Amino acid sequence: MSQLYVVPNIYDDMSNQSQGYFAFRFRCQECGWSIDTRPIRSTVSTVSNVMDVGVGLLGGFWGRAAEAGEQIYGSKWHQEQADALQKSWAQIQHEFHLCPKCHRTVCMRCFNVRLNLCTGSDCAPDLKADGAQFQHQMNIEAQHQQIQQDYQAPQFNVGAIPSAATPDMLMPAPQQGRLPQQTPTPPPAITTGAIAGFPSYPQMVMCPTCRRMGPPGKFCQDCGTKLSLPDLFCPKCSTPLENNPRFCPECGTKLQQAT
Repeated sequence: MSQLYVVPNIYDDMSNQSQGYFAFRFRCQECGWSIDTRPIRSTVSTVSNVMDVGVGLLGGFWGRAAEAGEQIYGSKWHQEQADALQKSWAQIQHEFHLCPKCHRTVCMRCFNVRLNLCTGSDCAPDLKADGAQFQHQMNIEAQHQQIQQDYQAPQFNVGAIPSAATPDMLMPAPQQGRLPQQTPTPPPAITTGAIAGFPSYPQMVMCPTCRRMGPPGKFCQDCGTKLSLPDLFCPKCSTPLENNPRFCPECGTKLQQAT
């Protein structure tokens, strides 16, 4: 009885059922190196073609017999495939090692026989290669720092760069002369008539006796004559009056302030 192996899951099935052979490709789980096995001929590949024709062309009893033969062939193909995988692994297993720490199957290039560990970063990495890589990385960083210290930016000709701005857009805006400062005019005094809604109500009226100006509704300071209140509306036509007229501009009626 032949020896049975526990084949690690590091292979790709390269078998071709139509050509009737089995082949596998085993790959290192550390560096990706791969090796292909020699093809192994299948003993039932010709039977597959016969059964395919029988299933397609025959009917009835012969068709059912062909289908049964196809099922028998399918099971026999998978059995031969498993046997071919065992034989293929037996041929190339000396090219691989199982790491007892990380449980990965690696090639001989990635396995340290003295330490019985793979060269992965978590197991037993190659110190010489790792140190050389680290030193090379430090050299790169030192070179970058030296370039940054000695670097001088080139002088670019900005005037040669095309621009969408037109010359009139780049001209400075003309400066406008200063306007002469104007003395602010004090607001007019608020009168009683303006508060009541009559802005044209006069502040002063003329005395009918001595012709001296005085506030309406009061007494003249020179002769003591009572000063009459000006008319806001014409007593005859009720026209609104402005600027204290002596006669109504509509009907000509003589007003109170004209006496």
